[in-house]
Amino acid sequence: MPFTFRGQNLTAILGDPLNAANSLYGIMSAAEPQFMEDLRQHWKKHIRETPGVNGTAWRPALKAFSAIEGYWGNTYSDHRIAKVLYGPAHSVATQAVTGVGSSAQFLRDFEAARDEAFYVFFQGASVNQLAGVSFRATYYHKDVSSLFEQRPHSKLKTIVSRRVIETAQIMLRILYGNMNMGWGSLYSTRTLSTTLLLAQMHNSALGHYRSLNTGRQHCYNQSGVAFTLLTFAYVVAQAWVDKGYEYNEQRWYFFWKLLGSLLGVDTRLIADDHAEAATLWDLFFSQGECFGGMPAPYPTTLDANRIDDDLWNGYDVQPEANLLQWVPAFIVTQLRNSLRWGKYLIGR
Repeated sequence: MPFTFRGQNLTAILGDPLNAANSLYGIMSAAEPQFMEDLRQHWKKHIRETPGVNGTAWRPALKAFSAIEGYWGNTYSDHRIAKVLYGPAHSVATQAVTGVGSSAQFLRDFEAARDEAFYVFFQGASVNQLAGVSFRATYYHKDVSSLFEQRPHSKLKTIVSRRVIETAQIMLRILYGNMNMGWGSLYSTRTLSTTLLLAQMHNSALGHYRSLNTGRQHCYNQSGVAFTLLTFAYVVAQAWVDKGYEYNEQRWYFFWKLLGSLLGVDTRLIADDHAEAATLWDLFFSQGECFGGMPAPYPTTLDANRIDDDLWNGYDVQPEANLLQWVPAFIVTQLRNSLRWGKYLIGR
């Protein structure tokens, strides 16, 4: 049966690489190819200068993202990139992705969505789901599983823990704009360029693996990343729905739509709301993209029988002290959302 979502048969694009023409990544690649190449070279330089950990192929990435924050100038600012996306030659394509007609309105909506995501991520229910479910749930997907099975360090607890914590650190930078507030007032936040760098990192590091489970040329493909987005967006949102906690559904899913689009995911594979996310989640299982078929596992509860034993046993998360640097941001976020936080605490 075809993989049909929102009335469109998307079967043919599931194995495609992460450079969809109708994504913000694809639009930026067409609008400013030199900027995108500079980001790619920035990552390649970081790889050349960073040794692998404990003799493995895994290299810490955070320094490359810190450099984006430390660059003195507007090159990487959200305001500049938004203007590029909404330039005369690309505004129609950008509006088709964002649903917003101007760069100024896009930035307002995007920043509101990013703030919502930052608030949601920083609550206990979300942290528990992210650490306990979301990361391992990516292994449900046949191509994602094949990718990690081919990277031996993905089965080493010490490396997996560092990789997961580093992913959390990068996500926190994306959520907070990857810009300290002193410079941020002068040069704008850098969420867009930080996410584009993440896309270049993944394309460079993962794009050459072939899937042993499906035979697709690319393990790192549209299907796998679209499903990975759901393990963060849909899993966390469902936990909030189950507990009766208040969150802004429109802003939450708009954030994930933009994040996925910046990573190169075809817009047709990204849910716009919670109902669509639920439909898409079931589709990945019913259409054989994920192990085990139907019924699909409940999103907030892991099914170990669908996951490779070595990957399951290799997963471990040990919190690191450097996460404490986000405590001030947590406090500020709670104060700014004090009325909503009260509703979060009491649930229904």
